Amino acid sequence: MTFVLLPRLRYLLFGVVIVSLAALAGAVYQAERTAAYLAAFPPPGRMISANGVNLHLYCMGSGSPTLILEAGLGENVLSWYPVHAKLAQTMRVCAYDRPGLGWSDPMDAAIQPDEVAENLHALLHNAGIAPPFVLLGHSRGGIYVRAFYHRFPEQTQGIVLVDSTHELGPMHDYPYAIWDYRKQAMQIAIAEPLSRLGVVRLLGIADADRRPSLLPAAILAAKTAIQSRTDTAHAVVNEIAVMRQGLDSATPPPDSLGNLPLLVLTAGNLVDPDIVAREAASAGKDVEAEKVLAEIQQADQDDLAPLSSHSRHIVVGNSGHFIMQDQADEFAIAVRDFVKEGRPGF
Repeated sequence: MTFVLLPRLRYLLFGVVIVSLAALAGAVYQAERTAAYLAAFPPPGRMISANGVNLHLYCMGSGSPTLILEAGLGENVLSWYPVHAKLAQTMRVCAYDRPGLGWSDPMDAAIQPDEVAENLHALLHNAGIAPPFVLLGHSRGGIYVRAFYHRFPEQTQGIVLVDSTHELGPMHDYPYAIWDYRKQAMQIAIAEPLSRLGVVRLLGIADADRRPSLLPAAILAAKTAIQSRTDTAHAVVNEIAVMRQGLDSATPPPDSLGNLPLLVLTAGNLVDPDIVAREAASAGKDVEAEKVLAEIQQADQDDLAPLSSHSRHIVVGNSGHFIMQDQADEFAIAVRDFVKEGRPGF
């Protein structure tokens, strides 16, 4: 028996050694590549301390009010590249990275929307950027900018929601929402330890941008490199953990914005049933399920516009979720007009 077990034990130990060496090599590779990419792609803006965390703030232009860009889940300041400079021709425009995203330092714990608002407020104060602010939130960022308004209403002059997430949808109405969120959370949770071993970077898993991307090659290279940080995977896990709390049927609907100037921009391709059906069929997805999701998306967007008695809702045609990239010119014109009209005397 001893003679049978010893060879097996040797093979087991040999396997453990190989796996350990591979993990060590992966960790060294991830650390080395992260350091190299941070050196190759330095932050385009400034690092500002806010509530004990160094956050990356990237501002262009001048004037008042200041337009604040709040990115979506897992995104960073570079997602605004097609419109940042366009908007800055007539106003000051500031994008920033939430903790763990882009060039900002990480935070261990998941943070609620109110805490995101507090961090942003501290960041702007410490950077010497005075109110009033017009807040622009894309996707998940739409919830954060509404949280900022409710925490600091006197500093908020207007809000732009760019294909914004709704506090309740599609979680409560879409039959596959719970599974989709669990699956997404599991995938990201697996990606986080793999990112520590360099697998995510090596395989390009963190590169969520479409191919071909509308971003210039140099910007896409920087964005991909930065998104491959282990901190990014950890930050996304934390944000999804908070998002899943919305699956609770007791989640309250979005709060009223009173008469605050509000612009809602909706991605036309995601609510057009014909386009949705065609894309679903092409991708091999359940066409009827995707059409239901499109109906819920339309209802959610329609529900956001009446949050203010002083709102405008524009469905942007020929655009996917990243309206600021798909229709940069139309996006910039709509936002510029909104900010100009929303100044005192509007």
